[in-house]
Amino acid sequence: MDNGSAFVSGETLRILSILGIPLIHSRVGVASSRGKVERHFRTVRDQFLRPLDKASVRSLADLNARFHTWLESEYHRSPHRGLGGQSPLEAWLEKAHHIIHLDPTVDLEEVFRHQIRRRVYGDCTFTLDGVLYEVPAALKGKIVKVRFSPWQSPHKLELVYENRSYGEARVVDTYANTRVKRERKDDPAAGLRERDPSGRPPKHPAGSPTQAAFAASKLDLPQGGTS
Repeated sequence: MDNGSAFVSGETLRILSILGIPLIHSRVGVASSRGKVERHFRTVRDQFLRPLDKASVRSLADLNARFHTWLESEYHRSPHRGLGGQSPLEAWLEKAHHIIHLDPTVDLEEVFRHQIRRRVYGDCTFTLDGVLYEVPAALKGKIVKVRFSPWQSPHKLELVYENRSYGEARVVDTYANTRVKRERKDDPAAGLRERDPSGRPPKHPAGSPTQAAFAASKLDLPQGGTS
């Protein structure tokens, strides 16, 4: 990959690490080290963007649909001099047996969730994207991992501390938050009692390859992360 912001982010590195995929960057400022990518960009500009009637594009979704139509019907099926006259589709099919398939038990939606770290304030709250959330009292003062899907709105924020899930954060009810009885932060059951009056600990799903990969990964984003 090149050195664009999306390719050097902590999220990209963490996701690829979980999937066991090495990330290799091209040399900064040396276009020839990523020649195939640069040549593809030039083809996209010459064959797709320049002939495009930009005034007729109704939305980003419309532009994406047109691009994928061009990609599948023209680019992938046109003979390519660099491939000895084969089309990209023919060259791909010829070497398809080299593809390493992903373990079907891996939950990609879980892997591709974003993960940031937040310090929980003394009133058992933290902020994300300008929104104030509250957490169990057991997490007061702790630095917790917050996992969420950036494409899901509103966000469902899972709280993880020391490889243990503490459920989802809730948007703060300002009035109710002022009336919560704060328990000692060193009481391991405090957050559970606040969440579940019965005192039962939360249920944890059985181990899976995805969970094992998360536990084995040593990569964390710096505090604050990407919001």
